[in-house]
Order: sequence, then C-alpha cells, then structure tokens
Amino acid sequence: MQLNYSLRKIAAILLICLLLFNWYGYRFVTNYLQKKADHQLEAKLDVNDYDESQLIEIKVPLNMPYQSNWSEFERHYGEIEISGKIYTYVKRKIEDGNLILKCIPNTAKQTIKDADNILFTANNGLDQEHNGKNNSPLPTIFKTIFSDFDNCFVNYNFSILENLHKQSLQTGASFFKSISLPVSEQPPDLFLTPLS
Repeated sequence: MQLNYSLRKIAAILLICLLLFNWYGYRFVTNYLQKKADHQLEAKLDVNDYDESQLIEIKVPLNMPYQSNWSEFERHYGEIEISGKIYTYVKRKIEDGNLILKCIPNTAKQTIKDADNILFTANNGLDQEHNGKNNSPLPTIFKTIFSDFDNCFVNYNFSILENLHKQSLQTGASFFKSISLPVSEQPPDLFLTPLS
C-alpha cells in the first residue's frame, strides 16, 4: 500500500515537471542553446575563422556632420534579422557618409529559432489545423459549448437615421430643427447683480 502511494506521488511529480517544461522549460532550453551558438560564432569571428564569400554588405546612410572616413574595417558585435534570417555583424566601416556593415548568416541560431517556433506551434495546438480543417471534431464541439462568444446575428434597422441624414443634406439648420424639440415660451432673461 505504501509502495503504491509513493509511486503515485512520483508519477504526479513527474507529470507536473513535464507540464511545466511543456509550458516554459523548452523556452529556457532554446534560449540557452541560442546563447551558446552566439558565443561559439563570436569566438570564430574573433579569430577570423569564417569564409569571406559568405559576408553580406549593408550600407546605412549617416546624417552626421564632419564624419571622417575609416581606412579599414574594424570588428563589430551585434546581429540583425532580415526577412526572417539572422545575420551576425562581423565588421564595420564609415565611408563617404555611409556606415558599411559586413554580416555573416548565423545558421546555428537560425536552426534553433526554427525548432523553437515548431515547438511553440506544437505545444499550443496550432499545427492541428491544416487548410482551415481541424483533424477531430471534438475540440470544435467543446468550443461551441464552452465558448463565451455567442454566434447569433442581430439585424438593426437604420432607416430612420438614413432619412434624417438625407434631410440634413439640404441645410445644416434643417437637420437640427428636425431633431430638436419645440419650446413653448421664451426662456427667462439673465439678470446680473453687481458684486459689492
């Protein structure tokens, strides 16, 4: 009896750990792997262990007066994402009022990011819908029963407002007369008493 209770307790703890990893843990793991890939690439770039033909060049105009041109490129750290691809800065240079950045594709980090996106869609059930069709009708039944959204259609008639709008097109004053209430008598005059 005691053994059965301890096995249930261990199974419950393992299932809770699996659930927590499913919710948050894989994000920590993928972030760690991305940082590790960044450090490995930065170490290779610092010792110039890369293929020069893989570098892409980005020119950014600088609107700063009195910029001096640099004769050579210098090592630069950072990254940029262009069209969903991650590039890491290798070197930079200022020339003719432009900042010239040379970047290399960060394929290791890109692979980890793609895996993270696949895990996110799988964990959130976004991969079950293909071409607008759900694989099983059971989730749609639960959605319709337990949903806060009521899919009823209400038809409103705005013909009165349309008629008032057509009348208002004649003159602005006629519109206000058509929606104002008649007054039976003149309002009282305002008497101001001097302050002493």
